[in-house]
Amino acid sequence: MKCVLYSLFISFAFSSAGQDTNRVQILDEVVIEDGRIFKRLGLYDAYERDIRPNIRGFDQLSLYDNDMSDQVWASKNVDCITLTQQEDATDKFLKLKWNKDYPGCDWVGFGFGWDFWSGKNMSGILDTAAIQLQVRSTGKDIGNLAWAMGFEDYSNGQAWIGFSKQFIEGGVITKNWTKVTIPLALFPFVQMDCDPSNIKQMLFQVFASDDLEINSIEVVPFVGKLKNEIVSRNLVGQTRVVDGRMDDWENSSFEKFGNGHSFSMAHTNGTLYLAVKLNDATPYRNKEKGADLWKGDAIEFAFSTNQTADPKRTSFLLSDYHFGLNLGSNPYLWNWPEDQLERQAKFAVSTDGKFVEIEIPLIKYTKTKLFEIKELSFEIAVDQSESGTTRTSQERWNSEGGEGFNTNPSLWGRLIFE
Repeated sequence: MKCVLYSLFISFAFSSAGQDTNRVQILDEVVIEDGRIFKRLGLYDAYERDIRPNIRGFDQLSLYDNDMSDQVWASKNVDCITLTQQEDATDKFLKLKWNKDYPGCDWVGFGFGWDFWSGKNMSGILDTAAIQLQVRSTGKDIGNLAWAMGFEDYSNGQAWIGFSKQFIEGGVITKNWTKVTIPLALFPFVQMDCDPSNIKQMLFQVFASDDLEINSIEVVPFVGKLKNEIVSRNLVGQTRVVDGRMDDWENSSFEKFGNGHSFSMAHTNGTLYLAVKLNDATPYRNKEKGADLWKGDAIEFAFSTNQTADPKRTSFLLSDYHFGLNLGSNPYLWNWPEDQLERQAKFAVSTDGKFVEIEIPLIKYTKTKLFEIKELSFEIAVDQSESGTTRTSQERWNSEGGEGFNTNPSLWGRLIFE
């Protein structure tokens, strides 16, 4: 007898004497005449087997997993970059070697058009996911990567960010597989007119020269902090004497950055105080005047005065400020947006040039008392020079991985008011 089976159980009606009718008989296995076998499953067995790993329903999680397909590409000039599939006793991986400084290497990069180049709708996971790479060095440890990373949609819109050392697990890429995690929330999709609901590929633009190996690239859940944070202590009606001495700051918490620098912040209802400890073996080296103070020993800091401003904006608003303190023999404070000396703020430098206090009348810029503000964007950097006319280094707090905070507020950290 041939029959069509529509469910995982068959109901038989019994009419013989002494038998209950409409009794259900559960079968462990049914064999159909054509040879097909149907076995009994629990209610959710089949569904569990079909569910793919996902984040809020987004299941296109693997950009690269040991497979060098036509979805992986690199710039064609092999003098600029090579990307090859290799393997050792335990792993398959991509070997990446690049030299942006080679003549003719104008744009150098590589990319992944994963999931067969289909359009990926990532709009629902931007606040809860990250791109995570497993990478390792082939020689010396790598403390940072001269990379920019971006997404491209199917209308050719692109959203880019710079690489930051804070993305690296443990702060350094070693010869062991190291996780590099880039939160999706950092990519300025709206600001750069890139559609996260129709993503074509992920792009990497490389600079300088180096080499490393990539074991995997995937989308993973993310719950960490997106930016560095500094908490400003509420002085509750007190004031600070700006005299270049540490006395008022002995019980304050200092945030470390760069090569041994640190800073702390405090505030009253209308004034912001900034204290900076400098690690400088050759202080007072700045012969510049005016806006060029950044070429010598200096402190730069930038902040927003509008707490509702988009933290992903890539250009200044009228409510954004950038100051610089010349740390030469004749120190002065410069206001770059207004292109003039900042005369309303006060500052003092210690006699050894290694401690600085700055008092900023923030109410002048915000028009709002600080106790009414929860947080603002903020960044600080230390410029150092040997000659006093040529900057040899700039060490930044939040934007440690790349320059540009002086024009791009998306690189700033968070200033939180206690």
